[in-house]
Amino acid sequence: MTTKMLELIAAPENLLSAWRTVRGNIPRYRRHRASGSDGVSLVEFEKDLTTQIKVLRDMLMKNRYQPAQPTYFSIPKANGKQRVLAILSVRDRVAQRAAQQVLEPLWEPDFLPCSFGFRPGISLEQAISYAQKTRTQENRWVVDGDIASCFDTLDHDLLLGFLSHKIKDIRVIELVQKWLDVGVMQMGPPQTVDMQFAKRLEGVKSFARQGLEWIMESFAQRSNPYGGYGGYYYDDPAPYPPMGVDSADPNAPYPERNAVVSQIRTNAIRQAVVSGTMIGVSFLRRHVSGLFISAGTLMKTAISTPAGRRLLKKNAMAVGGFAGVAVVAAATAYLMNRKAGPSPVGVLQGSPLSPLLANIYLHPFDVSILGSGFHLARFADDWVILCPSQERAETAYNEALRSLGRLHLKVNLSKTHILSPEQQLEWLGAVIK
Repeated sequence: MTTKMLELIAAPENLLSAWRTVRGNIPRYRRHRASGSDGVSLVEFEKDLTTQIKVLRDMLMKNRYQPAQPTYFSIPKANGKQRVLAILSVRDRVAQRAAQQVLEPLWEPDFLPCSFGFRPGISLEQAISYAQKTRTQENRWVVDGDIASCFDTLDHDLLLGFLSHKIKDIRVIELVQKWLDVGVMQMGPPQTVDMQFAKRLEGVKSFARQGLEWIMESFAQRSNPYGGYGGYYYDDPAPYPPMGVDSADPNAPYPERNAVVSQIRTNAIRQAVVSGTMIGVSFLRRHVSGLFISAGTLMKTAISTPAGRRLLKKNAMAVGGFAGVAVVAAATAYLMNRKAGPSPVGVLQGSPLSPLLANIYLHPFDVSILGSGFHLARFADDWVILCPSQERAETAYNEALRSLGRLHLKVNLSKTHILSPEQQLEWLGAVIK
């Protein structure tokens, strides 16, 4: 839980170890063509290995690392559908493996014995053996379960929250977020994104103005001791009380005094927010590495990618006060508070880090099922719960639905069912009687 975890990930010896693992996973005869979207193969990467490792370390430590867009290929599934696997660049594979080597030991002690998938020293055969042994011990009823599109629907916000329990180095959280977001941006249909892009960009000025109005109206409401809206008008600063009303007259009717107080407060808020806007824009220009060059670019980034929306939110909170409010109000407050969609989802299948991320994400499911007194065996998104009776199996089925629902996951109803003692269980390619 060190705050200098990035130094461990980017250590030359850790990167070199990660490289050896990446190379070892590819047969020798395929290494000359095992490249990602950048076209660099394992053989080419190894030709200048010392420089490649040094450059990768420098990029990680200086916050210049950006993952390349992965390429994809599909393999047929038993149900006739296609499983989409990602091919990362060699550099990204090495970086992710280096991160996995540092992160995995933090979670391994917490993982439960029922979790068998993609863990060091634990095999598929052990999972099958455990299920077979447990079913012969008075637990003949089985809930045979499958999570619908598990890797494709892992909620990024939940996952990053789970990671933050042990990772206190914000740079590592941001690194993982980059890997998550690059998959989302690439997997989304380009034509759909472009259409949404165009529509949103048409309203840049309108949304910015509505955002400022929304922020200021909210502040005016909170500041108004008589309740109601503050009466903010974007085009009319109204620096003086309404004609015919003396703001110093204690006998003036409540509505008139209300209008005066509201206008004075609103004008003060407006000045503060406008001043804060300049501070906020200055903050973004200094600290966001050139991502947001102008209001148009700021809006474009915020509305087009999950990373952009989160980055704006994070910087708004980091600045704090009126400056933080202004970062949002000046460009994206209206969108982020009225138009923002759900949290992005999905991790890339085929990346070195994804299996660990999936196990971290599903760990609360393991805890919930075992905590309810059931026998669970899980291998990634395939799981079985073994029970002594039909009643307990039905209870386990419902508990699984609730547990997965809390993780924003759903079961594949066509592949999830309760088996009686007389029925054979086919799990992980084996028949368990």
